[in-house]
Amino acid sequence: MRSASILACSLFAALLGVSGCQKTEVTAPVPALTPTPAPPAVPFQIKASIQELMDAVIDPAADALWDSVSITVTLKGTVFHQPHTDEEWQEARRHAISLIEGTNLLVMDGRRLVAPGSPVLDQGTSGVLSAEEGQKLFDSKHATFVEFARALRDAGEQMLTSIDKKDSTGMMNAGAAMDGICESCHLTFWYPNQVIPPLPPDFGLSKSAPKPKRIPLSP
Repeated sequence: MRSASILACSLFAALLGVSGCQKTEVTAPVPALTPTPAPPAVPFQIKASIQELMDAVIDPAADALWDSVSITVTLKGTVFHQPHTDEEWQEARRHAISLIEGTNLLVMDGRRLVAPGSPVLDQGTSGVLSAEEGQKLFDSKHATFVEFARALRDAGEQMLTSIDKKDSTGMMNAGAAMDGICESCHLTFWYPNQVIPPLPPDFGLSKSAPKPKRIPLSP
């Protein structure tokens, strides 16, 4: 019995020794991987050039607004033209909205003056810049172009307010402001080298043509 007890104690001690010598492997915590953020989505995709926007949006809207209200002097007298029906006023309003929102498109970053490979409208005409010359000027004076676009937007807002009030005189004033802004912008970026010949001394004095009449301030 004693020999068995000694043997059992020896085995127990041996087991303790083995277990004491074994090393416990400690696994270091794996840091959580931070996902790589996706590149920000491009908010806008520029397609049209300034020239294409002018042709497709700005010019048609402005021309329609200029044509919607006017004073014409004829041989039979002075003719006043303005919207009359609700649909005519609504149509004028649509054109004002197109003009206002079109100015926002004009100033978007990345918008080129002319589509690559396309010529400037009226290129070759005296005073008109080439596409390359115009783009260089556009890049160097972009802040000035933005000022013109914002001024046109303000005139468009004035036009819209006058339309909502059915104020034809206000529309004519807004139209005159639009015309001045557009021409100033064109003289800066489109045909800055244009030379306008002086009018002949007898302009408007021909006996075959009726003399201009004074346009009254109100109908």
